[in-house]
Amino acid sequence: MKHLPYENWILDEPKLSREEVKSLAYHLASCKQCNQLKSGWETSKLVLTQAKLIAPVPGFSARWQKTLIKKCNTEKVRRYRITLFGLLMLAFSASLIYIVASGSFMQILANFFNSIIQTIIAVTNGLSTLGVWINKLPTVVPLAAGFIFFGLVNAFLMAAVFLFWNLKNRKTLVNETTMD
Repeated sequence: MKHLPYENWILDEPKLSREEVKSLAYHLASCKQCNQLKSGWETSKLVLTQAKLIAPVPGFSARWQKTLIKKCNTEKVRRYRITLFGLLMLAFSASLIYIVASGSFMQILANFFNSIIQTIIAVTNGLSTLGVWINKLPTVVPLAAGFIFFGLVNAFLMAAVFLFWNLKNRKTLVNETTMD
């Protein structure tokens, strides 16, 4: 038996012609499934129309609007980030394609390694010169400078450890809100 037109007539409640009303009544008399659907739908409509409206908690609309604004701003920032990332990837891809296509890739690679080697040589020469100057100083001066440097490094490390420990154990104040 075909139920589709009858189910649509029951649930959509269109204006039916006299023949369609007779056909629906005849079908409902013989079809238990469609009869249950009709009674269930009428009961559901009755429950929906007689339901009592509950007033929202005071301030609900203001909180909802703030949340909506936050979500819109978050979505806008996400779109900007995706666009910026896409543009950066496009620029990177275009420059990489240009470098490879122009044949200057090996030249750029050679220049890069050359600059690294030149930097290492310059740092080595600087450290050698510094060593010569330190050897000319009395022994007490480099030793004292080393102790001062070691003390400062330890002081900064202790301050960083205390700061991170304090941030980890920090409680939320009364007038602060937590982020989700």
